[in-house]
Amino acid sequence: MSAEKAHKLVTVVCACIRREGGRQVLLSYRRAPGVAKLDGKWELPGGKIEFGETPEQALVREIREEIGLDVRPLRLLPYLHTNVWEYEHVIQQVVLASYECEPQKGSEPQVSDDVRWFDVNEIDFDTTLPGTRDFVSLALKHDWFDKLYIHFKCVDPSVNASKEFAVAAQPTFFSNYGLVKYWGRIGSWFRNRIQEFDSPGERDAEILRTTKLRLYHGYRITKVEGQVTRFHVLGDIINLAREKDAFAEGT
Repeated sequence: MSAEKAHKLVTVVCACIRREGGRQVLLSYRRAPGVAKLDGKWELPGGKIEFGETPEQALVREIREEIGLDVRPLRLLPYLHTNVWEYEHVIQQVVLASYECEPQKGSEPQVSDDVRWFDVNEIDFDTTLPGTRDFVSLALKHDWFDKLYIHFKCVDPSVNASKEFAVAAQPTFFSNYGLVKYWGRIGSWFRNRIQEFDSPGERDAEILRTTKLRLYHGYRITKVEGQVTRFHVLGDIINLAREKDAFAEGT
């Protein structure tokens, strides 16, 4: 980034608007020619907080102006996301907060090619702006959304026995982004460890690190449960295991 450009800090609020029992989310399409990481991405609708507005007032105004929808903010989601974008004449840091929202009764969005409802289990988060998955996962809190399970197995020649290892992504008592690891020899007592993270990105990085370590030590993946569209890391794991010929037959 150029140090000669002006620096600007912007506070933005966006809305995680849900319908159909909470399993559909409204996304809008960003067009930002000249900013490759922004242009052509889907995002939660919203905008900047103007001077004198509360975050809730800004959110209601922006959603009405953008897509003609009246919303009711339900709660502020417990996460802040920060992005830095470089434009032609300015470097802009965006601090992004999100509210879980519902449409006001009788109000409908102006659905188009640039604004539409997505079934949550069909969203490809690789095509969304950073922070979108974090906010959506916090708003939903459904087990089917955040579960991932990977099972590993290898033969330990020193004792002529098989060893197993598993990682499971699941909410815990203290965190929405928990990771449980199990390991041991088949037929013996298994140990486990629970790790908790502040964001899905941190947890996914640990899943990928753990997978690389298991494959390095001769394990093969025998079972994977989860959706690539919901877990960015899952596609990387599958590709890594295939490169090392470490997918057990039938996986």
